[in-house]
Amino acid sequence: MKWKHVKEFNSLTASDIYKILKLRQDIFIIEQDCIYEDIDNLDQSSEHLMLFDGETLVAYSRIVPPGKKFEDYSIGRIIVEKGYRGKNFGREIVKKSLSILKERNADIVRIEAQEYLLDFYTSLGFRAISDSYPVDGIPHIEMILQFG
Repeated sequence: MKWKHVKEFNSLTASDIYKILKLRQDIFIIEQDCIYEDIDNLDQSSEHLMLFDGETLVAYSRIVPPGKKFEDYSIGRIIVEKGYRGKNFGREIVKKSLSILKERNADIVRIEAQEYLLDFYTSLGFRAISDSYPVDGIPHIEMILQFG
């Protein structure tokens, strides 16, 4: 397994972009049967964290800077390839994303989590700050993690 952290969108390879968008499509649109605008113009200003097994993109997260989606740093588009689930790669990608932000002295990290993952994110230190609300027909909840 190999980590790849790309801080600037223009430093992503064409292959990286293809693999990221393909995995996001496969999970968020096809698997979850949700037609939504995945390409949302946040990728260009975000950092991209990837975990590869050889050429296979196993896990991915997007780190969005403050002022783009939320007032605070945000982690989103967190996914694990279907064949690699149940092996703690989701936990690893979130922890690695948080480690990057902690090194930057971020105070708060905000996420918009699918509600069924509430216990998962709570176990990583996040706490809910909203009631459930729909995003593209899927119940979500806003959560924050405060460092310190």
